[in-house]
Amino acid sequence: MLDVDYLKRVAHYFESGDCQFEFDHGEEERRLAIIDFLEHLMDLGEQADELATRLIFKDAYASMLTEEGVESALKTAAAKKTSTTDE
Repeated sequence: MLDVDYLKRVAHYFESGDCQFEFDHGEEERRLAIIDFLEHLMDLGEQADELATRLIFKDAYASMLTEEGVESALKTAAAKKTSTTDE
């Protein structure tokens, strides 16, 4: 499922200017297909970013995504700051 070669071909398609050329000179149907592809790719990029963050930081970061998690983290930080000031 991890096809890095395909991603490299897509990157080359963008970097070479082929995508821009096809968009500039293509029929309306081809332009719409390119826009649709780019939208899907951007959605996947967002999903990949979220997944990578969860995989790398696991629950620590995930808890910061909710109001309760942020509140808990702030309380913990305040408690640590208070305990170090008391010493």
